[in-house]
Amino acid sequence: MAAAVFAVDSGGVARRARTAGCAGGAETTPDLGGGGARGAMGAGCGKRSVYLMECVPLWGCAATRGRGAEMEDACAAVPRFADVPVRMLAGRRELDGLELDFDASALRLPAHLFGVYDGHGGSEVANYCQDRIHVVLREVLRTEMGLRDLKEVDVKEQWEKAFGDCFQRVDDEVSGKASRPMLNNGVGELRFEPVAADNVGSTAVVAVVCSSHVITANCGDSRVVLCRGKEPIALSIDHKPDRKDERARIEAAGGKVIDWNGYRVSGILAMSRSIGKFLLFCMHTDLSG
Repeated sequence: MAAAVFAVDSGGVARRARTAGCAGGAETTPDLGGGGARGAMGAGCGKRSVYLMECVPLWGCAATRGRGAEMEDACAAVPRFADVPVRMLAGRRELDGLELDFDASALRLPAHLFGVYDGHGGSEVANYCQDRIHVVLREVLRTEMGLRDLKEVDVKEQWEKAFGDCFQRVDDEVSGKASRPMLNNGVGELRFEPVAADNVGSTAVVAVVCSSHVITANCGDSRVVLCRGKEPIALSIDHKPDRKDERARIEAAGGKVIDWNGYRVSGILAMSRSIGKFLLFCMHTDLSG
């Protein structure tokens, strides 16, 4: 499974936040983690930094069923789903420039997650992604990322790894390759059991929003678009069969891309990657791309 990741760094969103506050949301004091950090904020620090703010976004959701017999899509809005280490958002040089009287690398910013999951073949996988992706991503950020030394590591690289691990784990759970939590007579247990039939899957597009960054990742052809000054800015790139790199990957796996009312994998699937297991082996997602 591959995740295309884009970040709006402090040169864009952050600079506006310093001067204009949080448009469309409320500005509050974040849970910075550690009494020293909070105490320094309460006493006032030398600079008003976007890394010492929390933007609580406002959001809405709208869904329309198309010609299908049932609604196969799902969406998720999870405020404060995780506290993100500031080391995953800024480099050592930028943090040192804040001139704080505590170790800025210890900061953790409250982050909010928004996701859209476009199901095909049924709604089971989209609904599973709605309930599970933010949980798995939180666990990845807490465990794997928390154990790494991120001081001199490329920020984009770390987010690609985090989202890639998250999407792959959910894909394994959906297909029955990895255990997933289930309730049996009110008792939680782990089972290796597919979520749905082999022909059911879903795209996934996720945006993580905090005071300094917007980080997006996608699997499939659902999109993230930022509207700024009435101008749309694409924050994701579709995984489509007619993309040169995607077509090469499909054909290398023994599959075919056929122009049948638009380019489709084996003339059937309009996207080249997805979460879920498929009868056509060339459709199955992986991390090789």
